[in-house]
Amino acid sequence: MTRVAWLNADMWAELILQNRENMLGEMDIIIENLTKYRDAIADDDRPALRELLQEGKLRKEEIDG
Repeated sequence: MTRVAWLNADMWAELILQNRENMLGEMDIIIENLTKYRDAIADDDRPALRELLQEGKLRKEEIDG
């Protein structure tokens, strides 16, 4: 989103709204994952937080090859 902030707001608004369904789906996934982290932190649930962090590490390694 930082890249979007530097660009034309009217253009980005149009692009986002034209891709509404994809944007909403991706945003829902992000919100769901952030909620998992938030809940683990709020509940002081170290095992759940460690598992989330480990999953993130593994996904990053898969992407990086």
